[in-house]
Amino acid sequence: MEELFLTHLVGSWSRPSWLSSPAIADALGPPERFWRPAPAYWREAQDDATRLAVYDQLALGLDIVTDGEQRRQLFDRYFYGRLQGVDAEHLEVHSWGGPAADLASQSWRQVAGELGSSGGPPRVPSPRVIGPVAWPGPLAVDDYRFLNEMVQGRRATKMTVSGPITALNRLVDEFYHDRTELGQALAGALHAEAHALADAGCRILQFDEPEFRTAHLSNADESRALINDTIRGLCARGVTTFSHMCYGYANAVRQKSVNPDFYRALELMASTDIDGVSIEYAQPGHQPDVLQALAGKTVILGVINCSPDSPIETVEEVMERIRGALTVVPPHLLHVSTDCGLWFLPRARAWAKVAALVEAVRRLRIEYSGAS
Repeated sequence: MEELFLTHLVGSWSRPSWLSSPAIADALGPPERFWRPAPAYWREAQDDATRLAVYDQLALGLDIVTDGEQRRQLFDRYFYGRLQGVDAEHLEVHSWGGPAADLASQSWRQVAGELGSSGGPPRVPSPRVIGPVAWPGPLAVDDYRFLNEMVQGRRATKMTVSGPITALNRLVDEFYHDRTELGQALAGALHAEAHALADAGCRILQFDEPEFRTAHLSNADESRALINDTIRGLCARGVTTFSHMCYGYANAVRQKSVNPDFYRALELMASTDIDGVSIEYAQPGHQPDVLQALAGKTVILGVINCSPDSPIETVEEVMERIRGALTVVPPHLLHVSTDCGLWFLPRARAWAKVAALVEAVRRLRIEYSGAS
């Protein structure tokens, strides 16, 4: 029988101060500003940081281990910024508009100020689509193999990939001039990457989709189809698929609150073929009723507030959040995680927060050991 309440990070783990800057504005800038070693040492430094991230997750006792995303300047551009037809060096300012503008403004308010573009819709330098988008060959397969070699079968492993809606919403289209065509091209490229990871042995894939929170405001049917096209054929190969949905990195959005549209976005994601949804839950102050939108899906519950300003959770606080979720989600469908990525948090702080998560789950497993 599978363990109840499987624990895992959303994706990223705390990065050493010698590896990179913790500022989101630096992550949006040139690599030389973000990475702290000299360029000749980037690969070696990223390898060592990945080893440390894997060691920490194993030592903490997490059930599913990631590579900590130590090689990624940005979680999403690591994929769509390297696709054929995308120029990630000569950036163009991307402005949100239409029905998604208010939510985008909330998520990027602090970043826009750091970039000197405060006031009005956020204006963020973004990669440009300049030709037909296509998969160039494996992007994260070597990363997965490195992770697998480190873990040596001691835990299950998970790889995270950018989702098609987030890629679509964060690119400046100078080629297709047609959202549907660009979306289909991105889904095709990410589908190829997902199957390359499956070929390498990956059996848990998570597609990060923070921008999906606005998908229902424009074209719900198109958004659903792009998710399904991206993950097509993975279930038949024994790959479990998750999607992560959130309000944005906590170092960019310090103050978060429940947005009623988030429920509708969760309902839309639940209507896709995805197996489970990772949800930011703690920092916005969501209540268990929001989880009703995900009925029948595995829920990866964010119980750790990732804000740099947030206190370290007590074990009892984490247990209370999980118990609340269990009033809606059956125990066998509940996983436990952080709200979002932890790459910008100091290691000691990230460790203390995740240690509280692991201990809370240990106690609840004893309590619910007879549940099914």
